[in-house]
Parts: sequence; C-alpha cells; structure tokens
Amino acid sequence: MKKFNLLVTVAASMIASTVFAQNTTDKWYIGIGSHAVDYTSVRGVFDGYFDTKDYSFTFPLSKLTVARSIAKNWAVDMQVSLGEVDNKRMNIQDEFFVLAGLGLRYSPLSESRTMKWLDPYVRVGANYHKYSYDGIKIDENHPYVSYDNDYNPEKEHVLRGKFTGKDNMFVLNGGVGINFWIVKNFGINIESQYNWVTNQSTDYSNFFQHSASLIFKFGAKKPEVIEEVIVISDRDGDGIPDDQDRCPDTPGLPEFQGCPDTDGDGIPDIDDRCPNEAGLAEFQGCPDTDGDGIPDVDDQCPTQYGPKENNGCPYTFEIVTEKLKNINFQFNSAKLTEESLPLVKDAANMLNDRSFEGQKFYVDGYTDRVGSAAVNLRISKQRAQAVLDELVKDGVAKDRLTARGFGKTNYLCTEADINTKRNDQGNILYPDQAACDKANRRVVIISQETGKKPVIEKEVKVKK
Repeated sequence: MKKFNLLVTVAASMIASTVFAQNTTDKWYIGIGSHAVDYTSVRGVFDGYFDTKDYSFTFPLSKLTVARSIAKNWAVDMQVSLGEVDNKRMNIQDEFFVLAGLGLRYSPLSESRTMKWLDPYVRVGANYHKYSYDGIKIDENHPYVSYDNDYNPEKEHVLRGKFTGKDNMFVLNGGVGINFWIVKNFGINIESQYNWVTNQSTDYSNFFQHSASLIFKFGAKKPEVIEEVIVISDRDGDGIPDDQDRCPDTPGLPEFQGCPDTDGDGIPDIDDRCPNEAGLAEFQGCPDTDGDGIPDVDDQCPTQYGPKENNGCPYTFEIVTEKLKNINFQFNSAKLTEESLPLVKDAANMLNDRSFEGQKFYVDGYTDRVGSAAVNLRISKQRAQAVLDELVKDGVAKDRLTARGFGKTNYLCTEADINTKRNDQGNILYPDQAACDKANRRVVIISQETGKKPVIEKEVKVKK
C-alpha cells in the first residue's frame, strides 16, 4: 500500500506541474490534495463535526479533482479519493477506501471582477464507493455487530438485519467548498461533503469527507497575439493625425481639419481661391472690391463696377455702338426690321446699366448721299425716333433720350476713302461706293453732357 501511495503522489505532482506551466484560457482546473473521512459525526446533525480525533486522515496527494467550466457560474467535475481509512464507529482500521464519481458545482462569484481571489461553491455528485466491512464479522453465520470494548450479546445489535456488508456501493454526496486563488492560475481548495450510501438502510456506512488541495487552472493554449504597435503619423506637427488631416504637410487648425487659413477669412487655404486675400465665402474666399458681384480674380476691372456680361467692366460707348452696328430698317421706311429688335434691346440693357447711371443721350440719325437733302433729313429724324421709341419700350427712361435727324451730313466715308482707308488690322474699310454709302447710313447715340458717343454709331442698313 505504501508503494501505491508513493506512485499516486509522484504522478499527481507531474500532472500538476505540467498544467500549471501552460498559458491557457482557464476553462479547466485540477486539484491535488489529501482528504479525511469521518464516520462518527453522522450519528447526530453535525454532532462532533469539528472533532478531528474522529477523522481518519489519508496520505498526502490522495485526492484528485478535475473540473471544467461549462457555463457562467457552472462547472462539472470528476473526483477520485483513495487511501487507508478507519471507521471508528465500527472499530475498522486501515481498510482500503475508494470514492470516485462525477459532480456538478455552482459558483456564484466565479464571474466577479472585485473578488477574483475568492470562489465559493456548492456541489452535488454521484459516485462509486468501495470499502470492506469483513473485519467486523463474527463469522459467516452471524450478523454484523459493533465491537465496543464492553461488548454484550444482550445489547441492541444496531446492525443486525440492516447492514449488508457489501464492498461495492453507490454513493450520493453533496457539500460546499471554497477556492482561494493566490495568483491567477494557482490556489488552495477546501471542501466538505456528506456521503450517503444508498444501498444501506443504516447510517453506519454514511460518512463526511473533508479535503484540502492545491489547485491549478489550465485549458486550451491561447494563441500567441502579437501586439500591434500603432504609430500615429503627424508630419506637419499640428497635433492632427495625417489620416484626419486634409493638409498633412502644412500646419493648420483643428476647425479646418488641419489646414491653414492664411488670410483669416474663415475659409481654409485648400478651399480658398484667393488664400492671401480675405474674401467672401460666396466667392470661394476671393474679394469683390467694386461690389459688382464678380470676384476680383475673375473681374477684368476689379475697381470699377461692371456687369458680368462685360467681364466686370463698365460699358463704354464703343461697346454699345458695336452692339447696334447692324440694325436695319425696312425699305424706304423708318420701321425697324424684326431682326434688329434684339440688337436694340441689348443696347437698352447697356444704357440702363450702372455704367451709364444718370446720363442722358441724343439719338442722332444720318443718311447717305442718295436723294434730296429734305427727304434725307426727314428720314434720318424718323429713324432716330424709331430707335428711341424702341429703347423706351425696352426700359430706358424717355426723359434720358432725345431724337435728332441730320440727313446727309457728317459723312464717315467720302469718295477719297473708297478703296484707300484701312482699319487697325490693315484691311480696306470701304472697297466700293456701296460700302461707303452703307457706313454713312447710321444712328448714333451720344452723351448730352459731353457730346461723346456713349453707345455707338449705329450703322443702319436702309434698303432704298
């Protein structure tokens, strides 16, 4: 028996040292310890429960426990207890004892974060039990009796007719225990259980079992996790990580996602068409100095108010004149052709522009050399009036306009200019007499204040 005890001790030590060394997920634990059996305290309700003189202590490492967690607070286990045990109630000594079975335990604090070191539990189990009672037989023909020192056959034989004396028994047990975890994977277990031998009607074979064990957590080996080192890059040093910085190479402000606002207009440089000049959001950060609704960067005359149609510059007489150069009248009439009406309307829009704000104009008519002076004078006046009326219809205030007719005077082209006068590009302006007459038939708008042509000499094509 001593050799057997030594073998169990060595094997248990090897198993414990192996599992304790593992890096695990801790679903399993193993306990190696010693136990004591108490048959005497069964006589009453915990009568003499703490009276250790009635305990039968076994050799070290005589109890093995293997448990596994199956759910939150719940675990199953297998327990095996061996040893030479005394039954002092029956005066049996050094009889070989086996108790092996499965159990279910509930641990209310197993998930606690504040008391990880303390793990109490309750347990129930079912077991195979082997223990021999042959030592208390009188003989094969007599029942079992207890051998008290004052044995008297006349006394009540408490075991007569109640005790079978079988060696192999089925035992149900229940009890409480507590684990003290000294470190994460190592601790001490103390456990106490009551064991009921189901196939005996007497309680003389029931017993308490108390144990103390060293316990080790173990389980499936955790996969090795290589800790990722996260390097936060901030190339421009503005405190905003590059992956969140719209301008990672230029120090900027948090409110602009790491971009600067050089001109301080509230628009980050990356979105600012004019990053060095304070401007307006509606113009993408560019100023509009003259207030004409065209940002300076797109305004050809940034300090002079002008319409968008003229790229931000005010209209000039030359521009308006060019617009009206090709208006026509019906043959031998002062009535404008349908094709000429849009041209006059464009001129009206220009005259109403802020470029000519507050100015008044003469609408002057001229004819060519053909016909009498009286007829040409009348026609020139009528045609000037026709243009004036159309300008008024298109929105120009009538009090700003005065129509005048000058007939065949103040020619633009004379016979000397035919086939000789050239423009700035070197082209012949009047290749023949017809071209010369056409240039002289015209309507001109000039300023009443300066006498300058505010709009243009409108070249009127008159079909004669």
